[in-house]
Amino acid sequence: MSIEPRTAIVNVFVTKPLEIDEPTWCAGHPDNRAGYKVDISHDGPEQTIAPGGRDLFKALLTQAPFASTDRSIGLYIEADLEPRTCTPDEVDQFADDLIEAAAQLRVLGRQLAEILAGEDR
Repeated sequence: MSIEPRTAIVNVFVTKPLEIDEPTWCAGHPDNRAGYKVDISHDGPEQTIAPGGRDLFKALLTQAPFASTDRSIGLYIEADLEPRTCTPDEVDQFADDLIEAAAQLRVLGRQLAEILAGEDR
């Protein structure tokens, strides 16, 4: 009795180093293990926006150069707010903090506009 060889198809995850161009604003890649090419992202330094000492937002430049959809550079903004009940004075202070935070976000937005205009790639 002869035994015929059998074959099977097995999906394997093959990795190899990939050299990519890095923009000047990128803060580096502390975790150099992207699972797939589309997972690669360039991230600038994280900016904490904390007027009055209260963390309100975190923001950073980001780009996923091999994404299947949007590959453009953008400003990632994350709210860092804890819900709370405020007194009238605290509401006024919070409103003032939001005005200051908006000014800081506008500065980051102008930096993004400069990068998109090709002045700092």
